[in-house]
Amino acid sequence: METIVAQSALAFGAGVMLNLMPCVLPVMPFKIQALLRETTGTRRSRALAAAALLAGSLAFFIVLGALTAGFGLMWGQQFQHPWFRLLLSFFLFAAAVATFTGWSWCLPQFVYRAPMSRHLGAFLTGALAGVLSTPCSGPFLGSVLAFTATRSPFDAIVTFGAIGSGLAFPYVMLMLWPGLLTRLSFNSRLAVHFKNLLGFVLLGGGLFFVQGFLPAALRQAGWIGLMLGGGAWLVFLFTGGARARLRPVGMMALALATLTGYQNISLRDHGGGIPWQVYSDALVEQAAGQPVLVEFTADWCINCKALARTTFRDRNLIEVIDTLGVIPLQVDLTRVDQRRREVFDRFGGRAIPYIVVLNGQGQPVHRHTGMVGADTLVEMLKSAAG
Repeated sequence: METIVAQSALAFGAGVMLNLMPCVLPVMPFKIQALLRETTGTRRSRALAAAALLAGSLAFFIVLGALTAGFGLMWGQQFQHPWFRLLLSFFLFAAAVATFTGWSWCLPQFVYRAPMSRHLGAFLTGALAGVLSTPCSGPFLGSVLAFTATRSPFDAIVTFGAIGSGLAFPYVMLMLWPGLLTRLSFNSRLAVHFKNLLGFVLLGGGLFFVQGFLPAALRQAGWIGLMLGGGAWLVFLFTGGARARLRPVGMMALALATLTGYQNISLRDHGGGIPWQVYSDALVEQAAGQPVLVEFTADWCINCKALARTTFRDRNLIEVIDTLGVIPLQVDLTRVDQRRREVFDRFGGRAIPYIVVLNGQGQPVHRHTGMVGADTLVEMLKSAAG
């Protein structure tokens, strides 16, 4: 009993920390709009909205916990299905259009006649936050998911429910005690600017999830267009009135900054990182006497992309890999087949990014789920090398 209580507390903390992960950015506009709708409501109304948001988050994670316990579902596995990513992208693009134009979502009339229909949006927001949090794995989450793999279905469901409670917790508190958000709801001009900013966040989320289906040229054009559009909006926002004469200068600076920044990103995407090979058991056997670094990744995993741009491009880490003769192997879980899933399960994986370091005898000596710094990874490799 003490173990499940301790793990539930850790799971709650992991859920809170998920709010800091980039995956949940696309759902931020919905959460903030739900908050603003309640700033002028009564205490009872705010309490019901907070309960609805919490219920939505709990509903998703309890179902996810049941599927994980019953069918061994992997954290974020729904993103392996192309139709799911396309549907999610369409939804985020539609939400962005609605945000910019003021268009309202219209549901069937029976929905509005149902009990608690006023707080349906808060419930759906909580559930959507859960869906969008699963491509990321934050602090504590790896050990929590590993715990659920060895426990009863009841323990798994309780633990996943604790994750959902933690994810919803900050927004539940803000709904109950709105504080500074009240000022935003009454300042119509500030609210419009804030709404437009959230619209660009939604566009970025939709583009991220659909980019895997686009040709490279169209994908690059999409990101450049988004950066230019968002930047132009900021230039016009801060150069109104008497400062309008500064707009041409601002637009030129924006274009230069966008192209320079994107060029730097493109250069970093081509070479300079860890020379990964596609994982196979044969390569592990051939590496007898040498440490092996195995990374499990996917195109839809935002934290995996962050690792590729930061930790895996660290010069000291790359030098250590070369000096120690480490064999870097990568398993792509973008679309999981039976062989790759078997490898993932064999190494004890529950969420990605997932890193395993093998010693010279091919035995796992270090495992890590989520983001990891280059210095930490260097210590793991040196320890494995003896």
